[in-house]
Amino acid sequence: MSFCSLCSLEDDPRVVSFSYNTAQKNNASWGLNFTSDRVYVENQGVIAVDYSYKLKLSENTRLYLGIKAGANYNNIDIDKLNRITTESNIALSGITNYMNPLIGVGALLKSKNTFLGISVPNILNSKRFKEEQGVQATATDKPHLYLSGGTSIGLSGGLSLRPALLYRMVADVPNQITALAKIDYDEKIEVGIGVSNNKYISTLVLIKGAANLDLGIGYEFGQRTSSTALRANTMEFVVRYRLDKRIKSV
Repeated sequence: MSFCSLCSLEDDPRVVSFSYNTAQKNNASWGLNFTSDRVYVENQGVIAVDYSYKLKLSENTRLYLGIKAGANYNNIDIDKLNRITTESNIALSGITNYMNPLIGVGALLKSKNTFLGISVPNILNSKRFKEEQGVQATATDKPHLYLSGGTSIGLSGGLSLRPALLYRMVADVPNQITALAKIDYDEKIEVGIGVSNNKYISTLVLIKGAANLDLGIGYEFGQRTSSTALRANTMEFVVRYRLDKRIKSV
């Protein structure tokens, strides 16, 4: 489970996520996922069930195929908006809470030291429409495509270097590329840094395997540019507990 933001300010941004995955049985496993992302008056999130199946391609290569089904939701409390007038606003009347179905697919090709992944968390192109006193409001949830890849390079003294590249693409939005580099010590401590083309830099520290418990902290901060006067920083804490301590190879 992970969450971010320790600010005590009212209505400060907060993200809470929870995931559970079963051990593989007959090459298959399933999981539950919940995410809540709240910013000011808006709270959006995902509730979904995952299923994956493993195919053995060679002695050290596996292909994992996955599917996700569930719903995404969005709640907006317009009564909490700070307004300069109490007169009714037709545009605000068109804002309503909603819940839409989602279906996601993905594939992960994994060898002993390298992985390649592709996924679309929601392939549905959901559209919403509402008309209020002649004012029309429309919204569309567009599919996002994610590509990822990385490798692990063994170093001396129990150290390994783990570079990775993440790519996100969605229609009518600038593509995002993130380069990551992590140093792992004996599968116990992991330290990393990431740089994105949206002018954000991220860092992380993860302590793994202490009594089946993984603990981590990450921090992302934005760089000021000529086109951005203010950028919000993000802090995230990670807590992961392994119900089954047995760790299987690929």
